[in-house]
Amino acid sequence: MLLATIGKNKKGEELKWEGISQEELVSLASTPALFGGKQTFVLEGALAGERGEEFLDLLEVFAESPHTFIFVEEKLLKGPRDALVKAGAKIEEVKKEKGMDLPAGRREFDTFGVAAALGAKDKKKLWLGLVQSFAAGEKAEAVAGLMCWKARQMKNADLSRQLIKLYHDSHRGVGELELLLERFALRL
Repeated sequence: MLLATIGKNKKGEELKWEGISQEELVSLASTPALFGGKQTFVLEGALAGERGEEFLDLLEVFAESPHTFIFVEEKLLKGPRDALVKAGAKIEEVKKEKGMDLPAGRREFDTFGVAAALGAKDKKKLWLGLVQSFAAGEKAEAVAGLMCWKARQMKNADLSRQLIKLYHDSHRGVGELELLLERFALRL
């Protein structure tokens, strides 16, 4: 991943460049912020998109702007890279790590590990899998659905009924589904 920064700030709001005309971009770059100060705009995939040439033509406008423009690109060819450097952009390459393409705050985990632990009726692995999936940001309803699928695959109507009852109990206000699933796992 490549970050090309024109300006000084590092954090900013993502700019939906697809629906903005060239004139609006020039106006945005040249107009000071309402209460003074400087703004930062993040343009993701703009240089590699269909309108890439447009943005390359505007690099001098972005460089003269009081605001900061950050271009985030997966890959950048030599021509656009040279144009960015010539305009005074600071180019920073970020190595993509495993799980980096996940939304912010989410970590990777084995989705079917919970189902495998339920199939093996292993309390400890099931509980740890549940905790890990919730920590990774997985929705309790999705995990409950996966567990119901596994119970039906095992042809265990009893387990399936218990899990469906937990889901409905959570919607009736008996408790949060995450906690009900953890309690279920520990009583397995």
